[in-house]
Amino acid sequence: MTRSQAPFSLEYILLGFLFQAPIHGYDLYKKITQLEAISLVWHIKQNQLYALLDKLKGNGLLTSTMMPGASYLMRKEYQITSAGRRIFLDWATSPVRHGREMRQEFLAKLYFAQQSGLLVSLELIEEQRAVCTEWLASFQASLSKLTEEQYFEKILFSYRLSQTQATLAWLDDSRIEIQTAHTRLQRIDPKTLLFET
Repeated sequence: MTRSQAPFSLEYILLGFLFQAPIHGYDLYKKITQLEAISLVWHIKQNQLYALLDKLKGNGLLTSTMMPGASYLMRKEYQITSAGRRIFLDWATSPVRHGREMRQEFLAKLYFAQQSGLLVSLELIEEQRAVCTEWLASFQASLSKLTEEQYFEKILFSYRLSQTQATLAWLDDSRIEIQTAHTRLQRIDPKTLLFET
């Protein structure tokens, strides 16, 4: 798969829902637009969704089958392929590599991780903390090398430093929130787990 064929975050989200079970395109659209945890962060138009499903299918990550529907004679049901499953799992279990990816891409990964249980969620958070800690060290090193004349660069690296420190604090808060929720719920039906740990 070439770089231009590689999915972007919204496509990975589609793969994530199809990882759970085959689904009709319109039902997938309703799921994305009606689930509050999803619709607060990701937005998609119905025609965009079908275009992305066609792209994923063209890249061999999905297949589709015509199935009888309740109100329609036939409807297209999408299924993830083994290649799609591999790509989704690689993506879902790895930290993001750029700070700009935290707001949407990391939240998508965390959404799917929390459906797979406490250990998957905590592992993803810890891996992301390690990457953020590397960012922090890099920004601190860059900041320490700047001269007084490079005041704008100092402002820039101070901003990045503050943003990364806030991200680390948020990751710590998220870990506590997930652990607390898991303790509250305690019993998780293994059938609800998205992927095995």
